[in-house]
Amino acid sequence: MGQNIAKKELGRAEMLYAEQRFDEAVEGWKKVLRKMKQPTDKFTISGRICSSLCDVGKFREALTYAGEQCELANGLNDAALKSEAFYNVAVCNEKSCEFSKAISYSKRSLISHPAKSPLSGYLHLCIGNAYVGSSEYLKAWNSYVMAMDEAKHKNDKVLELLTSAKMGALFCSLGDYESCIAYCNNSMDLLGDLMDDDPNLKYKRQVTVIIATAVKKMGRYSEAMDSCEDAMQLAMRHSDRPVQAKCLYMFADIHRKRNDLERASPRYESAASIMSEIGDRLGQVEVMGGRAKTAACLRDYQTAIELNEKALDLATKIGCKMEMLRCHARLQLLSEVSGDDVRVRRHSSVIKQLVQEMDLFCGVCGDVIGQAPERLEPLSCGHFVHARCAVHLARSTLGRSGKRRPCPACRRNASLNPVQLTT
Repeated sequence: MGQNIAKKELGRAEMLYAEQRFDEAVEGWKKVLRKMKQPTDKFTISGRICSSLCDVGKFREALTYAGEQCELANGLNDAALKSEAFYNVAVCNEKSCEFSKAISYSKRSLISHPAKSPLSGYLHLCIGNAYVGSSEYLKAWNSYVMAMDEAKHKNDKVLELLTSAKMGALFCSLGDYESCIAYCNNSMDLLGDLMDDDPNLKYKRQVTVIIATAVKKMGRYSEAMDSCEDAMQLAMRHSDRPVQAKCLYMFADIHRKRNDLERASPRYESAASIMSEIGDRLGQVEVMGGRAKTAACLRDYQTAIELNEKALDLATKIGCKMEMLRCHARLQLLSEVSGDDVRVRRHSSVIKQLVQEMDLFCGVCGDVIGQAPERLEPLSCGHFVHARCAVHLARSTLGRSGKRRPCPACRRNASLNPVQLTT
């Protein structure tokens, strides 16, 4: 009798999840979990709860259930279960901006499985996301390429759409908005094959926000606003707090760009509140940057400096060099306004150092990548060059000995044509 009731409750929870009613699904699984006796059953349900909590931005609580999976897997001494548990811990840490922990647990998951892990593609995706978070773009791209290879090999459309979207987001970070949109459109095409009741449609609003970010940076504010409004409505319907926060941040940024500062400020505050609630510290850094720009527009330079310094402190704590660079760049401009030449030189020096550490130079022309919007091409080693420069590099790809010319940045022999995209 008890088993039948548990099966009914489990079936109802799965139905709620399919309908993207994630909070209700979690409550259903929690009831089932309390009735479960077998460790393997508890492990499975804990994993479902962990995944669903991540869908609504409750990353800290999700980590608790991933930890319970680790304890159960250790108790059973099951290598495959340990690998899965480590993966869930890695994802929770990546979402919480604990990037080094995410990479560490992902690698532990990969080596814990007795054979090649069925999650290997998703693990490479998680590693890539963590590397992007810490601004290690070369390593991130290589991880995404491995994830995409796995997706193609296994015909895993979900992994393919997620990886394609993250590749797009990486291009957006480096100022190549056209490539960002192209990769995200590929994700949207894959989402078009899903049925209306497929819970993976939740990724549509996530991809929409990435596209809206690129479109906003291209100055197409009305188009970006319309896309975010659609994503926001879906996010509110399904209690998707991460997407809600990103949309609010986008609305605020667009209002600021339009010099509608009165409407920008409350939206920045709402976005910051949600990001603080869910533990999105990288998002908090971005919001503080937007608020600092708003203060500068109002010529409240002291507030702008204080907000930038807070953002810099948090960006340093999570290890995001790109956001650290942006904070220093804003502080350099504010120092120029106040005529503080010493601070100008200090911030300029740190900016150069960060660019060097992130390896953001085109290996052909030597210019900094991302300084201005421009098409990029990834080399097979993971370095990026300007598309205009890649054409010149391709002309002398083969040397006299018939060997491929090494990447001009790392001088390693490239295994593929340098101008050929690896996807």
